[in-house]
Amino acid sequence: MAKRIRDPKAREHIVAAARRLLADRGLTATTVRAVAAEAEVSTGSVTHYFEDKAELIGAALRFNGAIAAERVVAAVGDRRGLDAVQRATQGLLPVDEERLTCWRVWLALWSHQPDDPAGGFGAGYQVWRSLLRRHLTEAVADGELPDGLDLPHEISVLGTLVVGTGLLAGSDLSTRDQLRRRARRIFNEHFARLAQQNSAV
Repeated sequence: MAKRIRDPKAREHIVAAARRLLADRGLTATTVRAVAAEAEVSTGSVTHYFEDKAELIGAALRFNGAIAAERVVAAVGDRRGLDAVQRATQGLLPVDEERLTCWRVWLALWSHQPDDPAGGFGAGYQVWRSLLRRHLTEAVADGELPDGLDLPHEISVLGTLVVGTGLLAGSDLSTRDQLRRRARRIFNEHFARLAQQNSAV
């Protein structure tokens, strides 16, 4: 195991450097030596906190998941119902550099986390889906959405739209600005249709 943490801030600095490298250069290029260079520390400093590359990547992935979760929590705040659903969805969309970086990190590790460790995309995605279910249930109870709404289907639709947008933005930076504009339009139209569905009942 890695040694006792001497300086939590130094450790966080190294983890942040690893996250930047994962987003910019991918998993293969994110070596202990490369992370040390990115963080402007010695390789010994990196190995003091992390036994090997796998442990370092795991820490970077958890850090990335925490950033994404904070964005969603901040976006939702104390809202409820349909407003909270919209904000939870927007909180994950790659509409700024920080959220785009989250998606690029997940994309870099997409096929390399079969067990989906804590902090991986799958773990956070399930928490996000649970959040959507709670607020969609509120929206139905508050009369914003019709009774009998197929909640699992609606959650799957929103999840597919968010994940598809995130993966496209993360894999093709040349079209990201255009994709951001389209994403806003797609989600605005989707939520408008939901509201219209309720008013038609």
